[in-house]
Amino acid sequence: MSTQPPSSPSPSPTASLSAPTPADQGMTPFDPSKKPTYADAIKSLKLKDLAPENVARLPCARNALLYGIGTGLGIGTARFLATRRPRTSGNWAILSFAVTAVASWEVCRLQRRVVQEEMIKISPQQPQQQVLQMQSMSELSQERADS
Repeated sequence: MSTQPPSSPSPSPTASLSAPTPADQGMTPFDPSKKPTYADAIKSLKLKDLAPENVARLPCARNALLYGIGTGLGIGTARFLATRRPRTSGNWAILSFAVTAVASWEVCRLQRRVVQEEMIKISPQQPQQQVLQMQSMSELSQERADS
């Protein structure tokens, strides 16, 4: 008797090319007919989403956190030097960190949204502008060749 392990089916070449589905990643697929709830949003959060390397990839997060930390340290230190009360200085530092971080986050996101809307408006015109620029360049080169 031979003791060979049972043969496993070989993966198809197209299976490796497809992207993993939400069900493969342990998430429930999005159903557009069902309105998402806050509970669905909370269930979709994972602890690894809050890891520093993932937070740093978010647009505007790095700058918002740096502005908040700098402002919090500055105001907390100034408050401590003025009052010599560590507890109130800490409260001021935390409050100024939170307000500055949220405000700079929102300003950055607004600026990004405005730029993206402008890009969407410009993108259909871009090929036409390139054609006109190429035509004018060819006309200039013909004029130079004629003279």
